[in-house]
Amino acid sequence: MPDSSVRDRILDTLLGLAAERGAEGVTVREVASAAAVSIGTVQYYCHSKEQMLTMAFDEVNRRIAARVDAIEYDGPVGAVLRRALLEFLPIDDVRRREASVYLAFSTRAVVEPTLAAIRHDLITEQHRLCADAFRLAQQRGQDVTVFDADQAAWTTVALIDGLLLNLLSDPRGLSAAGAIEAVDRHLGALTQI
Repeated sequence: MPDSSVRDRILDTLLGLAAERGAEGVTVREVASAAAVSIGTVQYYCHSKEQMLTMAFDEVNRRIAARVDAIEYDGPVGAVLRRALLEFLPIDDVRRREASVYLAFSTRAVVEPTLAAIRHDLITEQHRLCADAFRLAQQRGQDVTVFDADQAAWTTVALIDGLLLNLLSDPRGLSAAGAIEAVDRHLGALTQI
């Protein structure tokens, strides 16, 4: 019978190792050792390295989605969207770890169809969230210019991915405050925030 605390420990260990070393640098043996469980226990939850990596990518996406679902839905639509988008950016230790895993797996998704499908679902959901928010802002008269909600959503998704990449890959470059300011400028040019 599955033990959720053991599974959670394996997942946390896996995410920590993947954040430190990238997707390629994680083995079943290392996860088992660091989580203080047997290799067989890790293999009970994920039968292969690919399944283990898929489980980690799914978990990062699940955690981000849970935080987005928990945000406060008060104020202008643009302000709510801003709070949701900031959950994707590595602006604190938890989000930095998740973003590191996300980036490692997104890169691997270029050649791994299973990870590409997971990333596609996440990007599609991000786009839907943004497009729905932009349409709602337009319906409520909270837009500040005329724009196409779908196109603005794709631009927003690309902006978030680009900011995430820059924050992780060049710690001496763009600061967290600078990334938040970029999000604010982008959203403020479209909606009330």
